[in-house]
Amino acid sequence: MSNYLTIDVGGTNIKYAVMTDEIEILEKGEIPTPRNSLENFEDSIVSIYEMFKDRNIEAVCMSAPGKIDSQTGYFYTSGALGYVSGINLADALKDRIPVPFCVENDAKAAALAELWKGSMKGYDSGSVITLGTGIGGSVILGGKLIRGNTFAAGEFSGISADWNDRYTSKKTWARAASTTTLVSMYAERKGVDVSEMNGRIFFEDANSGVTDALEVLDAFCDNIVTGIISLQLILDMQRFAFGGGISKQPILLETINRKLDAYFEEAKGKTPATRPEVVACTFGNDANMIGALYHYLYELQ
Repeated sequence: MSNYLTIDVGGTNIKYAVMTDEIEILEKGEIPTPRNSLENFEDSIVSIYEMFKDRNIEAVCMSAPGKIDSQTGYFYTSGALGYVSGINLADALKDRIPVPFCVENDAKAAALAELWKGSMKGYDSGSVITLGTGIGGSVILGGKLIRGNTFAAGEFSGISADWNDRYTSKKTWARAASTTTLVSMYAERKGVDVSEMNGRIFFEDANSGVTDALEVLDAFCDNIVTGIISLQLILDMQRFAFGGGISKQPILLETINRKLDAYFEEAKGKTPATRPEVVACTFGNDANMIGALYHYLYELQ
């Protein structure tokens, strides 16, 4: 059985795992993500490879933020890691990592993991949406991930959340329905600085029936459901699967599904949209690494 080094680059940490082709994780860990230079970033990736190069590593499979050519490893953009933009990372590392190296966008990697062995397995159409500091999205049609003409399909964060004015990045779906927004909404309701609030506190209160938390959750899920309905009218999906830390909270998916039921009951006979399934993703924090491995095994071989 072959071993693969999988890496997930985040804004705060770089996670890594030695994984088999059956997604058995043999060892895992994380290091801080360098924020200051491409050189330090490349050194960090190489240092992870050096830790495991004696484990018969067949390939290095990475997920990362940004608009990425998943065939070549070229970063058109790189999210918060601006220093990687305009770089072909596979070429930059080929003299230091002497095994095949590939990279896929993080949200698309999560979708590939769910298609392979998770919530989207066997589904013809759907979307994996990750709620975090932004909204990671994907489009699945014909049982395959759609990357788009320039690898930017599924960039749902930037969808307008206000059609009453010209487009602005201050009025996007990410601003209305990200985890960051949920925390900010609750901090404002409680009259505390956002630095004193987090998702754990919010969901402890929501699960305990605290009125303020339930009302914020209700408004937040309205924002999510508005996006789901808009996407459903365009793409006619079978299923939406939500990932990210807060997707593990049953009360979140319960509220989303309750609101979708109410909408489709009210709109019965008035909308061409079909009520999609809404579920939680199968894989948690390992999804991006699993998807990066799938990309190498089944899309590049």
